[in-house]
Amino acid sequence: MEIPLVRTISRILESREAITVNTPTRANTNNINSTIINRDDFLVLLLAQLKNQDPLNSLSVEDFTSQLVQFSTLDTILQQSENINQLLDKALRLEALNLLGKKVRVGDKVGIVSKITFEEGSPKIWIDGESYNMSLVSEVLTNG
Repeated sequence: MEIPLVRTISRILESREAITVNTPTRANTNNINSTIINRDDFLVLLLAQLKNQDPLNSLSVEDFTSQLVQFSTLDTILQQSENINQLLDKALRLEALNLLGKKVRVGDKVGIVSKITFEEGSPKIWIDGESYNMSLVSEVLTNG
């Protein structure tokens, strides 16, 4: 006999696997402490716990509620982290676009930013046909 909550969690995990298999996200590429679990890991653990619990000695309501609250908190934190990453990406893009047409110093080289590209989520500025990471800009001299 399958429990409705178990069936629901199984469907959520299956749908997330279908969505995330071919779409790497920024969160997947960041270095994250390996002791932190994500929402899918939590759901897998919760599902395993629900499937394997003794029906005569099941999880107490307080413990189950506590786990659901922890999941909700984890989900909220992860959503906020994703929103912050999106804001950071937008800020970096705007900062890069503001350098377009300006004279900048990158190391010993001084030149006018002629083009901006975005490679692997990171903005690159182009000076005299060469690409530079935007983080290497040490000074903005003039408006070109």
